[in-house]
Amino acid sequence: MTKNSIWVIILITFATSCSKVSVPKFEQSEHLPAGGMTGKGLSDRSFVQVGRDVDRREELDFWTGFSLFRDPWVIAPSSTKDRDGLGPLFNTRSCISCHSSGGKGPAPIEGISKPSALVMRFGSSDLSSFSDPIYGAQLQPRAIAVTHSSVKPALQGEAQLQLSYQLISGQYADGTSYTLRQPSYQLADLAYGDLDQRTKLSPRYSPVIYGLGLLDAISEQDLLAQEDITDNNQDGISAKYNRVPIMPSNHDTATFHSSDSNAKGIGRFGHKAKQPSLYQQVAAAFRDDIGITNTAFAAESCSSAQSNCQAAANLGGHQSVEIPDKLLNLVTQFNQLVAVPAARNLNSPQAQQGRVLFYQLGCESCHTAKYKTDSKYPHTSLANQVIWPYTDLALHDMGTGLADGVKEYDADGQEWRTPPLWGIGARKNIRKENLYLHDGRAKTVAEAILWHGGEAQTSQQLFIQLDLAQRNALLAFLDAI
Repeated sequence: MTKNSIWVIILITFATSCSKVSVPKFEQSEHLPAGGMTGKGLSDRSFVQVGRDVDRREELDFWTGFSLFRDPWVIAPSSTKDRDGLGPLFNTRSCISCHSSGGKGPAPIEGISKPSALVMRFGSSDLSSFSDPIYGAQLQPRAIAVTHSSVKPALQGEAQLQLSYQLISGQYADGTSYTLRQPSYQLADLAYGDLDQRTKLSPRYSPVIYGLGLLDAISEQDLLAQEDITDNNQDGISAKYNRVPIMPSNHDTATFHSSDSNAKGIGRFGHKAKQPSLYQQVAAAFRDDIGITNTAFAAESCSSAQSNCQAAANLGGHQSVEIPDKLLNLVTQFNQLVAVPAARNLNSPQAQQGRVLFYQLGCESCHTAKYKTDSKYPHTSLANQVIWPYTDLALHDMGTGLADGVKEYDADGQEWRTPPLWGIGARKNIRKENLYLHDGRAKTVAEAILWHGGEAQTSQQLFIQLDLAQRNALLAFLDAI
């Protein structure tokens, strides 16, 4: 029997069962996907607004945290002690340059460049916590300007990215054609010599930041109830949670996810679910992207082979870390409280038809629609909320087409964390061009679906079998949530 024949049998079987899929009754709470953390209105300029039920005290902290998120960091020593410590090697000068208006950052360009919103992680196919011996865990294409005599040779960015795309053509079952972009990544102008022969490149495109606090507030018990590594229920989906290190912290929500006896936590954040809490995600971004050390990640990212980087770091004048806990906590709180856009046109007949198809095609098997956040979460505005994020935050095998070949703790080279879908249609209000998937290769939601393989291939094939009206209905639902 040929592979195509097998797929025909699978699709016929699955399509027959679609009519038997239990589609949950529509709930009015779907209009407010983040409960009290839903935005008050849809802006055409920015996602940066606070949830409607956040109290006045937390709102003041929100805007203070936003100023630290927005403003660029400068070279130390400077007269602005609260904002210095940039680099010595870095990817960008501010958080907002990767998360423009609280959404995704600038699209990477073809050719040779130093992108900000697309970072290049380094990893290995067989070591769970591998860093390149010279370049570390992440490419940092920029460097601070230093003229001090101790910094020899002159400090420069580690490398530039060379990006190209190959176009792949295909057809839906109704004959409509489509084109996908297959990216290729290489590094140019390596400043410290060649990469280790074991080092593989893993591109990561910046995500939106709204709703992160609510994802942090989902109980670990509710997440683990979805884990099915060996596919015991035989639905073809093998949800797996990454077990990742918990870094030292006195932040209230970070300690909520850990205990003195718990050295590892359930990964929730990052494209391979590398970080167990929003606090740790923010702390890691400060050190890895901007070069700002903190109590969770206190060591500079310079390797022993980068002596000029280490010499430059010693000139900064900071006695300990470069961002104190008080300020890091404010940036974390800002990220926690960014509101999720309200649903739009969700009652339309087309969107409601698409909602039925979403469940019938099996999309909800990974993009879990609904949760109630933990009632004991430290921030009351985020606790006990009915939310509709459309993610299980779990790792899934997405097939060879999306594979990076990099192992990251329990995530292997074909596994990616399910991204949340809420507000996905609102992004076009903020940015004309939107990109999807972990590396931004997909220019439309439909292209992103077409890239689904592995555990999601059955749903992808069913999407291809839909006629134009059905495809438009499914996309209208995704645009509305």
